Amino acid sequence: MSIFEKFKNFLSKNKWGKYLVVSGFAFFLIKGLIWLIVFFVAGFSLINIGS
Repeated sequence: MSIFEKFKNFLSKNKWGKYLVVSGFAFFLIKGLIWLIVFFVAGFSLINIGS
């Protein structure tokens, strides 16, 4: 059994492991959405400057 499989089993069976996985997913989802908004605002600002 590889280290990755042991780590995955530990996270799936442990209560704190589930919290860690869910909070990590939520953190990166929110972070990605914030960056998406930043790039949309910057893109629309560059489009409006040219006209």
